[in-house]
Amino acid sequence: MVLPFMLMASMATTSEGDFREFKLVPDYWTNDTALFRKVIVDAAKLDQTSVWAGSDHWFSPTDLRDEDLKKLTEMPAEIRHRQAEDVAHFIDTVCPPKFKMALYGPNPDSPFSARNAYRQWLARKYVTIEAANRAQSDNAATWEEFEMPEEPTSRLPQATPRVSDYRSWVESLPADRLMVFNANADVATFLRGTKLPPGFEKTNIATITFDDLSRAPFPRETLKRFFVERAAMRFAKIDVQLAATSWAKYLADTPEAPRVNLSPRMPNSPTEASSWAKFVQGDCPVEALSMDRPEDYWREMLVAQFGGLSGINQRYRTSYSSLQDVPIPFLEFQYDHFLKQKESVRKAYLMHNFQTVVQFVAVHGGALWNTLWLIIITIVGTLTVNPMAAYALSRFRLRESHQVLVFLLATMAFPAEVLMIPGFLQIKQFPVAAIIGAFLTMVGLVFLSKYVRGLNAVIKVTLAGVLTVLVAGYLSPLLASSLGMAPDVSLMNTFWALSLPGLASGFGIFLLKGFFDSLPPELYEAGLLDGAGEMTMFSRITLPLCKPILAVMALGSFTGAYGAFMHAFLVAQDPRMWTRMVFLYEFQQSRSLPMVMASLVIAAIPTLIMFVLCQRVILRGIVIPTYK
Repeated sequence: MVLPFMLMASMATTSEGDFREFKLVPDYWTNDTALFRKVIVDAAKLDQTSVWAGSDHWFSPTDLRDEDLKKLTEMPAEIRHRQAEDVAHFIDTVCPPKFKMALYGPNPDSPFSARNAYRQWLARKYVTIEAANRAQSDNAATWEEFEMPEEPTSRLPQATPRVSDYRSWVESLPADRLMVFNANADVATFLRGTKLPPGFEKTNIATITFDDLSRAPFPRETLKRFFVERAAMRFAKIDVQLAATSWAKYLADTPEAPRVNLSPRMPNSPTEASSWAKFVQGDCPVEALSMDRPEDYWREMLVAQFGGLSGINQRYRTSYSSLQDVPIPFLEFQYDHFLKQKESVRKAYLMHNFQTVVQFVAVHGGALWNTLWLIIITIVGTLTVNPMAAYALSRFRLRESHQVLVFLLATMAFPAEVLMIPGFLQIKQFPVAAIIGAFLTMVGLVFLSKYVRGLNAVIKVTLAGVLTVLVAGYLSPLLASSLGMAPDVSLMNTFWALSLPGLASGFGIFLLKGFFDSLPPELYEAGLLDGAGEMTMFSRITLPLCKPILAVMALGSFTGAYGAFMHAFLVAQDPRMWTRMVFLYEFQQSRSLPMVMASLVIAAIPTLIMFVLCQRVILRGIVIPTYK
């Protein structure tokens, strides 16, 4: 039992990058490379990060290995610092905003989630949700309902307040939280399953760049097919002079195309943009096609700073033969920044899942109060109804005690699933008039029995049953209807619906009666001699002797009330009456497995505390009878 809980607790500290390892001690607790692998998985989609690392076998987080990052981790710190400084300067001051994209977007459960950062930025800017809704023409009820707008690379972003806010937020991010558009990732995806030309047969696809695709030995048809199937039209470029003749022919053959001059970049007008994209993917000659990429601005910056290719090679201790071979060392930049704050990153991964669950529960604070009141009502009812019923059956030695116990134990023969629908219907239409009528009938029969003598017991029972059914089943509802009152009331979305089914337990009454029967009768005889009444003997003699059993029953009642989900979900459909477990179930539907494990660990803590508090009393009930 301890091992599964420890495994669950350790999985609660993992994330998308390592939860499938199922280790009691996750590697990232002590291994910096394993920690950086988690960061890579959360930072961007694997088709992007695999190109950064030059690994063409990263299809899922389990494919990332420490060996894939060996070249990076063994790089001299001085060279890595230089590359990181240059990349940071490039992103902050040189790179055009259109290329910048937020990191940590794919995984909403990441401790560095871009979605959460974006919502916090909106909250700081607009202060109130109403102001944000007015600005973005939205109707969100909470900050969590604000989503980052998508910016597909197939078209230009829309000029809307939402997109404007998003771009402003991206511009406000530090360099380590940004990435730049990478056409090489599209090239790697495009080339998978494609026969490579001579000289590239055994080449790692993740290392093939757009520059490689644009020159020999790759045929021009391959480049054209890339623009048709995969290229980001938003960043495509056309040499207007080389494509002028083809554009005129395209306009002549396409009557529905807008009659405008050929634009070197995708136009802003949706109609013109659609026509422009069709031309790029169709009649446009491949010689006129190229891509607007951040690599071009990066290389221009390096040439301006270091004087050319030789200066670049000297600064980075490389041996590039052409400027087209100089990549943006983005992964080196991220790793250098990671090493500076690795302990805070490790702490963030350790605590993030638990903090997220606690924040979720805090936001839905009503669930805590609902659960607390349900627990209190259930425990008080369990420790009151069950002992009193068992005491009555044990002390007064009714002739029908055996039949009553059989009836109580029969309730255990039916699983909770069988009783679920009848219980729901009874709570939805609770027969309050019939219950009041039955109670009054029984009181009246008890009163009359003192004056009616000589009747057989069977006749008395039969007469009582007929009268009870008649009054409760017919007269009471009829009287309520004649008075304009509903004979049934709905207990839905009330504490009555949550607590009534658990107030009494057939097994608890049976267990307590057996214990009460074993108590020496001399105790009660002494109490009677001292003038004690039944309630005094019940509270001062019986209850103190059965504390271990009561502790077990209280613990069981706490566990049942605290962990109740299906019954609470059925009878309390109003979110204001939901208990903690219902909200945790809702939380788990949209979260990753580590988040689910964290919620289960936190949910188990109150039960563990209750057991620790009750264990001394429970152990006394186990140990003391053994010594006796």
